[in-house]
This record gives sequence, structure tokens and C-alpha cells, in this order.
Amino acid sequence: MDSTRAACRTAAALASILLMMTTCGCWDALDIDRRAFVAVMGLDSDVSGEGHRPRVSLMIPMPGGGGEGGAGGGGAGGGEEMTAKMLVVDETGVNAEEAVQKVRAMVGGVIDFSTLQYVVTSTDASPDDLTGAMHTVQFTRFIPMTPFMFATEQKASDLLRAESPSGKSFVDTLDGIQAQSRLGLGHVHYPQAWETMSMLINKTGDMTLTLINSTDRGDGLEAVGAAVYDGAKYAGTLAPTDALMLQCVAHRRYSGGTYLFRGDDHELLVRIIRARTKVEVDQGDADVPRFRVSMRVNAVLMDSGGYRLPLLNRRKLDELEQVAARDMEARLGRLLERLQGWNSDAMRLYHEVRVEMPEMSYEDFKRVYPGVKAEFSVSMLLVRTGLLR
Repeated sequence: MDSTRAACRTAAALASILLMMTTCGCWDALDIDRRAFVAVMGLDSDVSGEGHRPRVSLMIPMPGGGGEGGAGGGGAGGGEEMTAKMLVVDETGVNAEEAVQKVRAMVGGVIDFSTLQYVVTSTDASPDDLTGAMHTVQFTRFIPMTPFMFATEQKASDLLRAESPSGKSFVDTLDGIQAQSRLGLGHVHYPQAWETMSMLINKTGDMTLTLINSTDRGDGLEAVGAAVYDGAKYAGTLAPTDALMLQCVAHRRYSGGTYLFRGDDHELLVRIIRARTKVEVDQGDADVPRFRVSMRVNAVLMDSGGYRLPLLNRRKLDELEQVAARDMEARLGRLLERLQGWNSDAMRLYHEVRVEMPEMSYEDFKRVYPGVKAEFSVSMLLVRTGLLR
């Protein structure tokens, strides 16, 4: 009898809940027409005699929208502009959060960040503004930590407004650049927002962002290298091949990208299938760490550069592997010197230091970082030549 009464009470409670849901609806739901779904967020710093203020730009897809004008953008008062069915709205504020609130007032609805896919920062953005924007992303409710990040040498607000003659949307173009990299045709690595925040907070190394600009022809976007940072401060730019070598070391495991080197009198092109890097550290002299960086690369020979290479001529392939490996070692050595000049631990060498030398803080490491020495050793295996028999 008791079990029957309990079952009846449970059934009655469920019926009541269903009745409330069908009659009252969900109290925190909003009409989708009143939501502005953000696809891309951009960050600039506006500089004046009073200092710098962050400018936040939001790209919002417009269902059924067109590429027709809109109110003029930019300027101290912010603005909005339609581009390829996208509304781009930007505003300044004392901090990034205030700028977002101003944009919300301009849009006149609820700004929904749950669809945020990309965050772009100008290399001119100040360290304080970049850190503040990342904190806004981290601590604002409903903003995911999964959007991909990249940098631009242009103003982010201008980049978001760039027209695409092909008719492709800004997001589709970025997706295409990233897809090419996954196929091994580029040097692109988009860190997610949580990765960037982890490096800024935990200080395990300095971040690198893929650098994307409008093409000189004005017909789209292109990846032109990597922006390297010292903390949240932009430090310098790397060309695509140096950016590829940096990613191979920084991520310890990496795949994709092409590498051009010279063998005898010919240039040869290989595509990296897999790179595995091991970093070891010793205390060295005067408490200055010394590093041994070993990299094993599996690659495909894409272009023989005029060589006639029989596939069975293993001896010649061995020679080319050695030439490519020595070329990479020399490039890595020069790359570390550049990073030291920028005081950027973009190779993330401190990751090993904090394990093997826990008494050395990140601040102590950065003080001695310009004087650290590293020995680079690369071995390459051409697993396929890509050439016809």
C-alpha cells in the first residue's frame, strides 16, 4: 500500500511539473529574434593624450542580411557596418567589459557569446587591454573558452570589415585557412582562448598567435607568419618557416607544414607528417639552464627541385635527410637567438625548468633567459618521396 501511495505522489509531481512547463514556459528563455549571436570578437587599443582605451569589435551574422552599408564605423564614438551579411559593431571603454556593454546598448538586444568562434587581437593592442579582454572572455558568463585566437598587424576593426570579393564570409575564410593547415599545406596554429589564458596565468611559456592580414590584392585573408609575445606584450613577427619550426618545438608534438631547404645546387620541399621534440635541461653554470633539444621528423619529399631521384636510391635520400636536418638545426639556433632578443620564451623551455629546477621561478628564469644556451639535434626520415617511379 505504501509503495502504491509513493508511486501516485511521484506521478502527481511529474504531472504538475509538465503542466507548469507547458503553461508558463521557461522563465529565462528569450525570443531568438532578440538575440545577437557573436561569431568573432576583435580587440584594438585607441591611443590618445589620455592614454589607451580598448576598442572591442563584434561580428554578428545577420539572417537574410545583405552587404549594404549601415552607419559609418570607427571614430571615437564607435559604429556599425554591414559586410557580407555580417554586422560589425565596435565601441571603446575604460575596459573591455565597458566596451561590450556599450555595444550591447547599440545593438538593442541580448548579445549571445555562446556562438563565439574567433578572437582577433591587433599587434598594437596594449598588454593591459589584451589581458583585460581575456579576463572578460574568461569571467563573463556564457562566453566559451573554446574560440580560436589569432593576431593581425592591421586594426582588428578594419580586418573584420574587409570585403571578400569571393563572397565567402570572414569565418568561412578563417576556417579554410585552418583546414589547409590540417592538410599539411600551411603553418597555422590557432590556440584556443583557454590555452592563451593558461600561459598568461600559469606562466609556463610565452604565447604565439598566427598572424593573419588582408592580402595585398585585397581579395581575402592570408596567414603571413606568427606574432610572438613576451607575456601579453607583442614582441615581434616570425616568417612562416620560422613559425613552423617554433610550433614543432613549443608543442613538442606537431604535424603539418612545408619546409624548403637547399641540397647541393637545388632547393627541395618537404611536408612534415610528424615532428616529435624532446627538451632536456641541466642547471649549467651560474644557475643558467642549459638545454638539449632533440627533434625527430618524418616527412614527405614534395618537390625534388630538379633532382632525378630513383626511389630505390636510398643513399641519396640519406644524404638529403642529413642536409635537411642540419639546415633545421641551424635555423632553430638562429630562431632561439631572435626569441632571446625579444625576451620571449615562445619555445616554452621553462616548462622543463619548473619540473627539473623547481626552485627557479618564472621571473628568475626570464632574467637569465637571454643568456641560456641550447643544443639542437634533428633527425629526419623521408618516409615517402612523393615522386613517381
